[in-house]
Amino acid sequence: MKVTVIRSGGFAGIERRGQADSADDPLLDGLVGRVDLSLLPPPGRIPDQFVYDIDIDGTTTSVGEAQLTGPLRELVHHVLDSGG
Repeated sequence: MKVTVIRSGGFAGIERRGQADSADDPLLDGLVGRVDLSLLPPPGRIPDQFVYDIDIDGTTTSVGEAQLTGPLRELVHHVLDSGG
């Protein structure tokens, strides 16, 4: 399973990307299993907020920083910190 996260927006507009693959990352399956992308609301329009584009094996969504809580926050930070 591959997970890609792209963070964009913010005051400076600097993009940050990360990608992880469960073949190389044993923690990834557990983190993904706690997240349901279909339940996430679309990002609200808040000036200068970060927006996260998340792709889990072809299932994609975008969320605003305000919606990035709990297990989703853990997953996003794990993927961004792993680089890729």
